[in-house]
Amino acid sequence: MPGQRKIFQGQKRTMTGKLRHSAALAAMLFILAAPSAHAQQTRKPVTPYGDFCSLCSTYGICEGKTSPEKAEKAIRDYYNKKGLDVEIEEINGRFIKAKVTDKGNVVDTILFDSSTGRFRSIY
Repeated sequence: MPGQRKIFQGQKRTMTGKLRHSAALAAMLFILAAPSAHAQQTRKPVTPYGDFCSLCSTYGICEGKTSPEKAEKAIRDYYNKKGLDVEIEEINGRFIKAKVTDKGNVVDTILFDSSTGRFRSIY
């Protein structure tokens, strides 16, 4: 029986070694994949949550009723200061939907409320 016990212990060591190898491989794959996921989080958003245009105050109080033309100009001015371009997609009542592009690549899609001057990223 002592010989059988050694064989069983040898198999146990082999299984433990395989588990360690699998765990090490899984840890390395996780570490290699993790930087790309975190890199996106460290970059500043194109449109910060709740940001507003120059026509209205921080609290959403505008000087008066903003025309669609003034709203479009305010959107373009806001993103041009950041070195980005804007493509207006749709105007529906007081809301304007637009794509924000950087050198032809879409970096954000926004919804602009012309009555409050607020930007919302919907990308």
